[in-house]
Amino acid sequence: MLVARRLAIVALGTALAAPSFAAQAPLGNVELANVLERVLATHPSADAARNEVSAARSELSGARWARFPGFSVETFADQRDGGSVSAALQVDLPLWTGGRLGAEIRQSKSRLEATIASLDEVYLDLALRTVQSYVDLLTLRRRTAILDESLEEHRKLVDSMARRVEQEISPASELQLARSRMRQTESEVLQARAQAEVALLSLRELAGDENLDVQARLNFPNSAHLPDAAELLSAGLRFDPQWRRIAAQAEIATEDVAIRKSELLPQLGARYVHHLGEDSDREDQLGLVVSVRTDGGLSRVSAINAARMRERAAQRAVDSAQREQRERIMTELASYSSARLRVLAGRDAAQAAEAVTASFLRQFAAGRRTWPEVLNAVREAATARLAEVEAESNAVSSYLRLMLVSGHWRPAGAEESP
Repeated sequence: MLVARRLAIVALGTALAAPSFAAQAPLGNVELANVLERVLATHPSADAARNEVSAARSELSGARWARFPGFSVETFADQRDGGSVSAALQVDLPLWTGGRLGAEIRQSKSRLEATIASLDEVYLDLALRTVQSYVDLLTLRRRTAILDESLEEHRKLVDSMARRVEQEISPASELQLARSRMRQTESEVLQARAQAEVALLSLRELAGDENLDVQARLNFPNSAHLPDAAELLSAGLRFDPQWRRIAAQAEIATEDVAIRKSELLPQLGARYVHHLGEDSDREDQLGLVVSVRTDGGLSRVSAINAARMRERAAQRAVDSAQREQRERIMTELASYSSARLRVLAGRDAAQAAEAVTASFLRQFAAGRRTWPEVLNAVREAATARLAEVEAESNAVSSYLRLMLVSGHWRPAGAEESP
């Protein structure tokens, strides 16, 4: 568990040294970095997590103050003695607590580490949601643009066929077929635009800005580079906020065992008593105090056993969190590799489909291709470009998710380790 704690502290220290989102901006997209920083600065869940960190810092300060003397004033009125009132100022200083105070301080430190990790969990969740909404918006806008171009191409074909029907070169059924294909494309354009509006509204809700707009275009450059799988996995395991939180919770459980054990031991302290009021003529008292508390039966022993079981469960949860993070990173890597290959294949397929469409239009004019073949070629060209966009969208999403979950791209303003 000490190793896990050191790793968590190293991860937090590395986060402090990391530059801001905008300075790192994967794929050179500064706009996305700025949107993310706004989301993390204004979202209520992030603000609540930051308040939890502040509360944990205050609790740690309180635990440290427990090592200092405590002051109390007691008064006592006895009606049987003419209503006399006695008072005393008492100062108690703990000298030996069986390790309880040290364990409580270490436990408070671990609670602070857990809240810092929880804050990073909130940051990571918000970042992943923002990235997905942002990429979805860019994808839908690109999809809408492609469908608009396809719609314009279909309109030209309808006009061309209408002239041929008027000149009695082609039958009216071919004009009806062209119009049917055009109406289908119009429906797809409207659907894509509506989906893009929904994605923009989702992004605006995350950022808390009703006027937020996005100007960037979806682009996955061939030069996009990721660290190798081993480095990604190693960095991801160190950074994983869930693992750091669970590791801190395991430390809390470990210190709880120490606290429960200390309750079986006597407590030693120094006490000074100064009498006030009608007893002010009494001499001050200074001495040692030994206190021992017992509960019913073996309840304190049972409490120690329960704390040990919770400690073991927490340690197993740490191992489980590491496995989950490893699986997550390897799954994202496989998704990214597949999407990257599909991007390259999709670009070639889109270019080939456009060339085929141009060729079919020339052959139709020469009478060597039928009208349905031309319409199918136009449709297939648009489908190929849409498939290319979908592959680029998956590649960009996987790339950004890998950068986030591995800690290579992380939010500014990380909390300091205690």
